[in-house]
Amino acid sequence: MKKKKKEAKYEQMATKISPAAAVVWDAICQARQTDTYHMLQNFIYTMIRAAADPHGLNPEIEKIMTMMEADSGWQSAFNLANPDHLNVAQVVLILEQEGHKGYGAVMVDKPFADKSIMTECVDEILERVCEVTMHGIYRRLRVLGGKMGCKYLSDILLTMIDAQTVLQLNEEERDEMRAPGNFTDSGREYAYGKKTKSIHHKGVDMYDRQTTIRFTHADRQQADDEVDRSGHDLGRQLEDKTGVKPFGGEW
Repeated sequence: MKKKKKEAKYEQMATKISPAAAVVWDAICQARQTDTYHMLQNFIYTMIRAAADPHGLNPEIEKIMTMMEADSGWQSAFNLANPDHLNVAQVVLILEQEGHKGYGAVMVDKPFADKSIMTECVDEILERVCEVTMHGIYRRLRVLGGKMGCKYLSDILLTMIDAQTVLQLNEEERDEMRAPGNFTDSGREYAYGKKTKSIHHKGVDMYDRQTTIRFTHADRQQADDEVDRSGHDLGRQLEDKTGVKPFGGEW
């Protein structure tokens, strides 16, 4: 019987990059005080965690995953670190004029071909730059633009700016309306249907606590007697005038 092969303790992984990319990568590793071996391990571990729970990505990992999206599969996607030969497909030129302020932009398709095409359309330049440099974000904006009925990326951005401006103005207006006159002395905000005023029932004991006059038990008893006498005398006066005595009543 053949013996089973022992399970490998690890898998070797390697790649190749351009010399220019290697210089930048070494600088990144030195800034992180690590080397390529451990840096790749951490990157692979981060990608595994991100893929394990797609609904629990933190903002940093989600942004990295979005920035890594390409217009084709990763296997055949453009990669500047790949040392293969590069060709210039389009050129975006930022131009200036002598004696004038500001800049202008043009985009040239196949600049080294016999039939190159140049455009000054801002929408086309903006669309192409965003599509190439941040494909994942551009894709999400285009999906949102389709729901909003926007044709160009500039229309999407303007609509989002207007919506955010309205929200900001409404928030500032609410803050301005929250003036001291909108609140009661107890700190409650005036609102329709909500109780804003408390009714305090005051009695002898309440006045006794709030004033410098102190009522004794004899004072309270005297006040009660005076109330009883006044009610008794009023009853007799009513009986003399009307000639009627309440049923079961005694004066």
